[in-house]
Amino acid sequence: MSINSAFSARHPSCLMALMLVLVLSVAKAQEAPSTDRVLEPGPERSAREVVAIQLNALSDNDRPERNAGIEQVWAFAHPRNRVITGPLARFTRMLRGPGYAMLINHLGYEITEIRRTGRTAVYRVRVLSRDGGFYRFQWRLEKAAQPDGPAWMTTRVTPARQTGEQLS
Repeated sequence: MSINSAFSARHPSCLMALMLVLVLSVAKAQEAPSTDRVLEPGPERSAREVVAIQLNALSDNDRPERNAGIEQVWAFAHPRNRVITGPLARFTRMLRGPGYAMLINHLGYEITEIRRTGRTAVYRVRVLSRDGGFYRFQWRLEKAAQPDGPAWMTTRVTPARQTGEQLS
C-alpha cells in the first residue's frame, strides 16, 4: 500500500476536504477576473457575476489597500441597502463583525442560484473561511436604476450560518 492510499484509507474526510478546497479555489479563479480597481454596477453584469465580484474582492480584502474588498462590495450595495447599512465606515464595521467576518479573506466559495426573475435574484453562497469552517449565506439582489441602465445590486445578505462542516 502506498503512502497516499494509506493516508486516504485512514483520513478520508481530510482527503475530501482537501479536494473541496482545490475545487473551490479553481471555481473562485474562474468566476470573475481579478482587478486593482473598483468595478461599478452596469447592465452588462449578470446577478451571479455581481455576487462573484463581491466574493472575490472579499477573499483578498486588503489588496490593493486596506478594506478594498469591502469598498468593492459597497459599490454594488443597492441604494436602499446603503440607507440601512451606511455610510461606508458603518458598513465596514458590520462586515468585520460577527455575522460577516468569515467573508473577509475567505479561502473559497460556491454560488448556487435559488431563484431569479427579471428584477430579483437570490443565491445560496457557501464559504470556506480562513478558520477552516464552512458558512452559508443568502445573497439577494434587485435591479436598480443606474446611468447606463438597470443593474443588479445587492439588497441583502443574511448573516452567516455554520454548516457544521470543518476543514481539519
